[in-house]
This record gives sequence, structure tokens and C-alpha cells, in this order.
Amino acid sequence: MPYTVNKTNPAASPNQYIVQDSILNTQTDVSFVGKGYAGYGEVIAENFLNLLENFSNTTAPTKPIKGQLWYDESSNRLKVYTGTSFQPSSGVSYTSVTPGGLIAGDLWIDSNTQQLYFNNGANNVLVGPPATSEDGAQNGFIFETIADATDVNQNITSWYNDGSRIAIISEDSFTPKIGIIGFTNITKGITLSTAIAGLKFAGTATDADKLGGISATDFLKADIDETTTGTFSVVNDSGITVGIDSDLKLQVDGSGAVIQNFVTDGDITFKVNDGGIPGVSVITIDGSTSRVGIGTINPTTKLDVAGTVNATALTATEITGVLHSSAINVLTNGYISFEGSSNDDYETVLSVDNPTADRTITLPNRSGTVITTGDTGTVTSSMLASTVTLQILNSSGTVLKTIYGAGV
Repeated sequence: MPYTVNKTNPAASPNQYIVQDSILNTQTDVSFVGKGYAGYGEVIAENFLNLLENFSNTTAPTKPIKGQLWYDESSNRLKVYTGTSFQPSSGVSYTSVTPGGLIAGDLWIDSNTQQLYFNNGANNVLVGPPATSEDGAQNGFIFETIADATDVNQNITSWYNDGSRIAIISEDSFTPKIGIIGFTNITKGITLSTAIAGLKFAGTATDADKLGGISATDFLKADIDETTTGTFSVVNDSGITVGIDSDLKLQVDGSGAVIQNFVTDGDITFKVNDGGIPGVSVITIDGSTSRVGIGTINPTTKLDVAGTVNATALTATEITGVLHSSAINVLTNGYISFEGSSNDDYETVLSVDNPTADRTITLPNRSGTVITTGDTGTVTSSMLASTVTLQILNSSGTVLKTIYGAGV
């Protein structure tokens, strides 16, 4: 009748094997002999021999069960079946790929990189060395001691990638005694190789001592009041914008330089420090009226001057108010030209510039006699009354213009 062979662990699957009469059960690498099986002695002997040699072969047993031993002749190592694969009984695998079935505490040596890993139950963790020589190219960190130019030994960490030393980490700044390509000088911290074009740190830096070799203290900050001893230039036509709301703009357009106030009806004011009094308005451009005031902040005409105007020439289509010789040196536009002398006494020429047939200038002398000039004429101070009235008449005698001026 059949008999049952039970495993040590009843929870295993399968946990037993049924051996029929006169049958050789080969469900495992050890054959089970059924009752009445002919030639049972040889089978039993081979079972014992296989157990003694731990199934020594270059290939693994084909029907392993969990806990079964196998001596791997290709690596000369005793291995145990974990339920999924044979692992060295020492817990160390030497392969080019990550072995399957590793459990916490197992070790694996990567035969390509010559690095040791241990399994923490979830991942394989690198033990070392940190640098590798995969495919003949150095990668990772190497700890070295080199002499500096003064024969003092310096401990450094060289950082390799794809066979090239890309950086050196050092606690001190020094010059190597024996030259290192890309590292004429080594600075405290991380020094990048100059032999690799474009080598740089990429990412966000929270701080820096220098930028482009210039000290950080030599740059202007954007959020505080700053001064500079250098020349500040904006070499584009868009210019400079000033004000929280971008109120004022200095720029260049097709017509030339432009100073523009973008505030509706906003003024542009030029101020000076007058004798220690700051903020004195000299010129005001009234944005609401498009008027210019000199000496006044409320101009009432296109140009309003609160004070005396001194000019070598003046051209106008109309003159109103009081004309004083000390205020006007020359008036031109086809009407009258005054050229006052240094003592400002009308002793020089009174003439008509570009006279036309219908224009005549009249003025009284000191005796009240009217002097008429049709094209040009000369008047001396002795001829003028204390108050001078100049009239421009047409050919019919109609007054076209009357000009009042103070006498001398």
C-alpha cells in the first residue's frame, strides 16, 4: 500500500509526497522507493551519495526544495536553495547582475564594478568602495593624500566621472607639488576642473562670494539705496523707468532723447539747492496746461518767466506789456530791431528789419515831435521822451501794433 513522506514544516507547500507501491517517486532530486520496487538498492545508494556530495555539479539541481544544498562546481561554493534561487551559504554572491531572492543580511559583490552591497530587507545598499572602474572608466570618490608646494601632505577627495577627475574636495587651499591636470591651484571646499570645458554647478545657489571673479560687495543691490563710483549706462533705447507706478521714463526715440511723465496731468519739475536751501523749483513743466514756468510753479502762458530775461536776440510775432531796453536786446520778425549799447541808452540804431511797403514805425521825441521811419532810421537818446511809445502803422495810417517802453 502507498506511504506518505512528510516535510519537516507542515505549512510548506507541498508539505508531503505520496509514494505508490512498486513505483519510484522522482518529484524531488532524491528518489523515493515504493514498496516492491525492483532494484531499490541502487536508488537508495545513489540518494545517499547525492546527499554526501550535495549534488555537486556545474548546474543546479532541477527539482530543488527549500533548504536543499548544492555544491556549485563552477564557483566552488556551497549554495542553499531559498525557495526561489540558490544562494551561497556564506550569503555572498559574485555576479554581474543583482541576484534574485536576496534577504536581509545577504551580501552581493558586483563583478563589473567590484563593489560590495548588503541587503537590508528591501534594497541592496552599497558598502564600498565608493569609486568604481566599470568598463575601465573611473567613477565616484577616491580618498587621497598628496603633497603641496611646501611638502606638506594634504588629504583630498577626488571626484571622478567616466574616467575624468571633475572636482577635488579639500579642507585647505594649496598648490599641488606635482601638477594635476585641470587643478593648478586647489581651493578650500570644492574645486572644479578647468580641463573640462563648460564644467559648472547647475541649480539654485543661496549665496556666493564672487560673481565672474568680482566680489559680491562690488555689485549694486536692487532693494536698498546704493551708490557707485563707476559709470552707469543704459545702452538701449527703452531707457530708465522711475517710480512705483512707472511714472517717469527717460528714453530715446526716433526724434531724440525723451523725458516723459506718464501721470495724467503730472508736472515735471527741475529743482536745485539754492544757497543751502534744497528743493527750490527753477523750471516747472505744467502737465495739465502744457506750459513752462521759469521761477514760477504756476505758469499762465506757454512760457512764463518770473524775472528778467537777458538775450542777445529775440524773435516774436507779438509783444505785449512793458518793453524796457534793459530787458530786450534784439527784437526781430520783420518789425523792429533794437541793438542796445553797453550802457543801455538807445544811442544806437532803431531800424526796420525786412520792411514792407505798408509798415511804418513812429515814435515821439523828447519834444513830442513824431519821428517816422519808413525803412530804416537812427534815433539817439536825446530824441526820446521819458516814456516811449512805438507804433507800427500800415499805409492807410491804421495802427497795426503799439509797443510801450520805459525811457532812459
